Amino acid sequence: MHRTTSLLVAAGLAGAVFATVLGQFVSTPAIAGSQGQAEARTGVVDVLLLLEQMLDTEPYATARNNEAQGWDAQLAQLEAQINGTVQQLQALDPTNPDPAVAQPLYEQYQSLNQRYGQLQQERGMNLDRFSAGQLSEAYSKIHAAVQVVAEANGVDRVFSSRMSGEDVNADNTNVVGQEGLLRPVLRDATAMNLTDQVRAELGIPEPTVEEEGPAPEPGAADAPAGGGEGG
Repeated sequence: MHRTTSLLVAAGLAGAVFATVLGQFVSTPAIAGSQGQAEARTGVVDVLLLLEQMLDTEPYATARNNEAQGWDAQLAQLEAQINGTVQQLQALDPTNPDPAVAQPLYEQYQSLNQRYGQLQQERGMNLDRFSAGQLSEAYSKIHAAVQVVAEANGVDRVFSSRMSGEDVNADNTNVVGQEGLLRPVLRDATAMNLTDQVRAELGIPEPTVEEEGPAPEPGAADAPAGGGEGG
């Protein structure tokens, strides 16, 4: 449903990076005052949902795509050199290759393959770092927008939480554990869900629901594949 979720998980950001980013911004909520003070108003925001939606917007998606294409172009250039070297090796006399020609070509082939493997590792690490930078930047913007929306609504403290417990992804135990951690606030009858307001403050387009096709006519499922009547 959310394309960026899989991206973050695959990149290893849903755990270590996300926890690091949260640690930079989230502070412990203030303890409620004395009994004589007015009860603090609470709000909740689905921060991870907003992160997913923000990272799916055109500026972030295009920047990630451009970054990946730059690394892929380097890999393609190396791959072309490797293929060229292989063709030169294959052109040598298989029964009696000239060592003065074959040895340098083979060493070149080994060197290019080694560099290709190193570049693949560099690509993965740099794309992870690039995605982490986007994640940190997006969280900073969400954090600032929460302050504006909370102030406008007179909300004293805001928790990052998903209030629903009906849409838990139950693929495996690790995923269920992560889904549970996304819902630290299990119940707060007075909490305002500020997610939509924060989305609007950030200018993130609301997710569009995929339109379903028209419902089939009654009995259409039983109609013959050819459609028309037989003659």
